[in-house]
Amino acid sequence: MVLEALDDLKKKPEAQFEEVIPVEKLIAEAYSVIDKAIKVGTLHRNTGARRKSRLARRKKAVEIHHGWYTPAPAEATAS
Repeated sequence: MVLEALDDLKKKPEAQFEEVIPVEKLIAEAYSVIDKAIKVGTLHRNTGARRKSRLARRKKAVEIHHGWYTPAPAEATAS
């Protein structure tokens, strides 16, 4: 459901930032389900972490696509 909502939001040309709020609620529910599955032992903790990370990356990609989020430039590391 979360991925479908994110895809719909990304395809919408005149999307507003307020339209992300229901998607964030869906993501919170998905995180809760994933955490419960990890606690019970249905999912391995790394699998749960990977799934939560994928959701967060997809949300960030939508925000970047619409210009609601601008990633900070990577700092040069001193070696």
